[in-house]
Amino acid sequence: MKRITTILPIISLLAVAALPAAAQQTYAGTGEADGTTADGDGISSVVVNNNASSISFTINSSAPMASYIFYSVEIQQVGQGGSGYTGFVNPFGPAVGISTGENAVIDTYGNGATPYVYSGGSFNTAGGIPYAAGGTGTTSATITVPLSAVGLALGNSFYFDVVSGYTSVVNGGPQAAYGALDNTGYVPESDGQYQPYDGVAHYDSATSAGTTFGTAATEYTVVPEPSTCALIGLGALAFGRRSLRRIVS
Repeated sequence: MKRITTILPIISLLAVAALPAAAQQTYAGTGEADGTTADGDGISSVVVNNNASSISFTINSSAPMASYIFYSVEIQQVGQGGSGYTGFVNPFGPAVGISTGENAVIDTYGNGATPYVYSGGSFNTAGGIPYAAGGTGTTSATITVPLSAVGLALGNSFYFDVVSGYTSVVNGGPQAAYGALDNTGYVPESDGQYQPYDGVAHYDSATSAGTTFGTAATEYTVVPEPSTCALIGLGALAFGRRSLRRIVS
């Protein structure tokens, strides 16, 4: 019996150690903007978190967000890029995308966001949702969507980028990116200019100069929430107890 009580804590520790790390992660941006800081396009950081059924992205800006600010959360599942969209026709207009394959995207607007999944040759959505917090006039906006709305499930890993631009015609839209989380400086379009989209220029999160997309620095893994992890650990401990009882009997 003494041997059993010595081994059980070891099994418990091993079970806990095997669990995934805490979900929430913060990804730092430069906070730089195109010179019009009131736009809120200077992305200073993005915080990603999930629970068993949904995922959230909190976009923090170096200046208050205007009602016309556009954010595009671009998602490429690790190992699934080949099944994603490789062009630069975003559902909301600006010419941004991932040339190696975009599996899902969340597009924001003044009061909320719309998630899309790329499937069957097009982007499909179940409809828009309001911001969970923040938005116009603030320096952050939190978007919370069901995992299924962006084609994700527990255990999936993905690369992502958050790109800013405009959709309002009076502000010169549609345009490509003015700023991006995964870029080390200002983000010009593919023609090297910070000009409205002209039918040729675009921003590619995967290949544009300065991008860190597709590296560990831009990767997130959807893990079980803490309560789920605790249940897994308890289950492993209970299984260990039963197994040891069989051995000694």
